[in-house]
Amino acid sequence: MKKVIPFIILVVLMGACNNNTPKELISVDVTKVGAPVAPSMYGIFFEEINNAGDGGLYAELVRNRSFEELELPDGYRAEGDRLIPKQVTNHTTGRIEQQTFKWTNDPVPGWSLAAESNFANMEVTKEKPHFKTAPNNLKVTVKNASKPIQVINSGYWGMNAVKGDAYKLRLIVRLSNDYKGTVIVRFISKEGEELASSELKDLKIGQWNDVSKKLVSSGNDPKAKLSIELNSTGTVWFDYVSLFPEKTFINRKNGLRKDVAEFLVGLQPSFVRWPGGCVVEGISLENRYEWKKTLGDPAARPGEYSLWGYGNTYGFGYYEFLQYCEDINADGMFVCNVGIGCQYRMGDACSNNEVDYYLDDCLDAIEYAIGDASTEWGAKRAAHGHPEPFPLKYIEIGNENRGELYEERFDIFYKAIKEKYPELVLISNHGTAGTGKIEQTDMVDPHWYVAPDFFFGSTTIFDNLERGKYTVYVGEYAVNNGVGAGNMTAALSEAAFITGMERNGDIVTMTSYAPLLENRNNRCWATNLIWLDTDQVLGRSSYYVQKMAAENKPDYNVELSNTMTEAKPASIPQGGVGVGTWVTHANFRNAKITTETGDVIKLNLNESSFDSGNWTVENGILSQTSMSQATLRIFEGFSGNNYSFEFEGKKIEGKEGFFVYFGMHNKNQDGFAFNLGGWDNTNTAVQRVAHGRTSSQIGNSVSQTIESGKWYNIKLIVRGDRAELHVDGKFILAYENVTTPMQFYAAGYDEESQEIILKVVNADSTLFESQIVLKGVSEVEKAGKVVTLSTDNPNNENSFEEPNKIYPVDSGHNGFGKKFDYSFEPYSFTILRIKATK
Repeated sequence: MKKVIPFIILVVLMGACNNNTPKELISVDVTKVGAPVAPSMYGIFFEEINNAGDGGLYAELVRNRSFEELELPDGYRAEGDRLIPKQVTNHTTGRIEQQTFKWTNDPVPGWSLAAESNFANMEVTKEKPHFKTAPNNLKVTVKNASKPIQVINSGYWGMNAVKGDAYKLRLIVRLSNDYKGTVIVRFISKEGEELASSELKDLKIGQWNDVSKKLVSSGNDPKAKLSIELNSTGTVWFDYVSLFPEKTFINRKNGLRKDVAEFLVGLQPSFVRWPGGCVVEGISLENRYEWKKTLGDPAARPGEYSLWGYGNTYGFGYYEFLQYCEDINADGMFVCNVGIGCQYRMGDACSNNEVDYYLDDCLDAIEYAIGDASTEWGAKRAAHGHPEPFPLKYIEIGNENRGELYEERFDIFYKAIKEKYPELVLISNHGTAGTGKIEQTDMVDPHWYVAPDFFFGSTTIFDNLERGKYTVYVGEYAVNNGVGAGNMTAALSEAAFITGMERNGDIVTMTSYAPLLENRNNRCWATNLIWLDTDQVLGRSSYYVQKMAAENKPDYNVELSNTMTEAKPASIPQGGVGVGTWVTHANFRNAKITTETGDVIKLNLNESSFDSGNWTVENGILSQTSMSQATLRIFEGFSGNNYSFEFEGKKIEGKEGFFVYFGMHNKNQDGFAFNLGGWDNTNTAVQRVAHGRTSSQIGNSVSQTIESGKWYNIKLIVRGDRAELHVDGKFILAYENVTTPMQFYAAGYDEESQEIILKVVNADSTLFESQIVLKGVSEVEKAGKVVTLSTDNPNNENSFEEPNKIYPVDSGHNGFGKKFDYSFEPYSFTILRIKATK
């Protein structure tokens, strides 16, 4: 299907704007209707990363409440501060990956003992467990009670105590026969002052006591703690210690932190994706997220080590996720495991005869959410307090899985789920490069974590995608490269990309930024949308871009044109050429350059201007033998931008294929690379190179796999602003270098409010002067609304000290008409809402 709306990318306005600078003419024609903008366009993706749930959205204040945090996945072991996974074979490489992961040396994470060393001790045991599913308990032995012993939990970097607020305490405790004292629970300030207390009375000796209390804080302290005071010799066991604010989101039991949950509601999400992300697969399958273990009594949930480096309580579980979807009127998206461990980590896969286990697990999850209460899992949902179905609508089959094995399993899952639940929308992990060998999918899910120039240069990436086979869910996207913790440049680049996605609303029907949340004390990922501490939650400038887009979503696009020229070609820099790999052994030979005059230069494989990796030359063959990421050898003796570079390459073993470097210039080793068989040996695309490492993808990718043991004839042709890649005489992909545009826009119409919605991104340092002409309208109201997000410095970021440094400003405008002038601020994302009758 051809696009209805032509889209011309705006380029940089040269020089400072003044009275003599011609205004850009922007024409909007509401009679020429383009792609619809789906109601499902904007949603959110939750994953347990950056303490997003525990210590974040989930309202529990006690860390390691069930003492299960140091439980190792089956077959794993810990050495010091490193977790060593079970030895499994990566199904794509046939290797055992040598990786270790973050662990802790703390003997009881979250807990400490305020006592002289010879007065008392504590240890985690499995003695007489109260719950077989969560068997650990904390054993505290008091040897000298001349001073009260305090068992203290400091929470997730503190607990937020608010004066006058009530907190629900639940404690499961067992006393030895020789313990004759009291058990007093105190809510204390950071300095140890009491904010609330309660004595646990009438405890039965020798058995588990499940006690609930209410504590009301007498003061404010964002770094408060919970203290359990013991004043007798003897032994006390604690199976579970929990403290919740009474004021959770809509007062749900085992609920969500009110301010964080409401901050997410501010994004007006049409759907919520859960539970991940890489946690779906786990480091290996033994470490995968298991939804069934998240159901029922929170005290009986075993939790799981999150591959992001900390314990996950399973508190914000499957039921809580579905309940939150219902509470905010959003559809649910469940991501299931297809029997494959994380391909970026250990990459194991279950045997083919075990696939049914994972399929049944997915079908059970669906039945739990939407099955009739007479079904096995529907009955369990009803028993948990929700007899009616939950709003589950989407199933993503696998997370970031690639390759033939995944595609075989996707077909199995797709057919089985569609047969039983034809109403569900099923999503594959494929991107825009194609769907490989799968038979059918409803949606594909490309992911992009990039530098700003990628999104600035890719607003038309969806314009020419084939329509009709499936729609696109951009499930994870963000600018996280070279933008600090998330500055305004990142936000503007994302806003520009959003204009392209919205204009292509007939194929891009769902999007979600990632990652969503970050506890400021545990940044596992470079940039995240929302930051929080115990008492504060704030949005980056990117949060406000997302919020503005969701709040100002039109029903459909209308034609928009302008008078500015298209992006201009720019010569690829004069530079060197080279080869490299990513976690792959490879051989290369017969490398040569053919210049524009036809001269042939045979490259000396022994000579390089820059190296990384482990390179040797023997019998005319250049070998790269390390399993490092982003290895490269830039050959000595050539620099240009009009030539052909040819060589033969053979993959020996490893995850991916080859890099072909070109335009490598300056001492920083900046330039470009064709990545052949990248992304787990599935796709080929062009990437920028900065400081000798590949960074953001540029433009589209194509499906391609590089086989081991086969010599490939590879030819790179560079002609000024264009580079072409040929493999074995077949054209694969081209890259055309162009100037980066800095103004972007999209226009649409809201039928209910009868408003034209014009979105404009000005990522330039100067004012963007425009004259806007509205066509096909009979009447335009002079007064309307403008929302502007801007800053005077693109490197600016919001912070806990200045949470609203970059914040959208709503203002009225009294100068709209069928023709009017408007000046868009430097470094701004602006939305005009113009009341116009068609």
